[in-house]
Amino acid sequence: MPVPVDRLTAADVPAATRTLAAAFADYPLLRAVAPHNPLSAEAFCGMLVRYCVTAGAADATADRAAVACWLPPGCGALSPLGLARSGALALAAELGLSGTVLLLRLAHQFERLERRHVPGPHWYLVLLGVEPASQRRGLARAVLRPGFDAADRAGQPCYLETQDGADVPIYQRLGFELVGHRRVAGGLWNWEMRRDPRDRV
Repeated sequence: MPVPVDRLTAADVPAATRTLAAAFADYPLLRAVAPHNPLSAEAFCGMLVRYCVTAGAADATADRAAVACWLPPGCGALSPLGLARSGALALAAELGLSGTVLLLRLAHQFERLERRHVPGPHWYLVLLGVEPASQRRGLARAVLRPGFDAADRAGQPCYLETQDGADVPIYQRLGFELVGHRRVAGGLWNWEMRRDPRDRV
């Protein structure tokens, strides 16, 4: 039986944020920008969930144990005004000056790489997370399905980047292919991945 998935609204932001913060608690990017602040994951994920709920698309399982946040075509890159409205100032307070500067440098690099790998209309996977107790149950595939289906209907690719090499085989099983791998700001490794549209039967 397919796992039920809902499109999120503003009322779902707190629950989705908790799930993503737990999933990203030990994420390399967050360790780099805020090495001594465990609250940074909640501020970071909360900002991006709010942004995608407002300006993009966010889907989750009914119990909010798995969440996928997207920027579909037409949304453009993450805008400074939209981020400010979504909690960027609160995140900056958690990161401090050096962490904020590093995150901005990384964002600039990620945008440049995204334009290189997917220059045309595409679906950008901003965040995907499953709470630790619910992993290995196929929930990631379930919450990605609405975005994949929309991209396939439009004949458009999907794109993501990750700074955790352990994620690469997971995303490959979900249909993404590795299209780039390099060092970025802060000495982080970055893996860029693309999923081309599937023919619909």
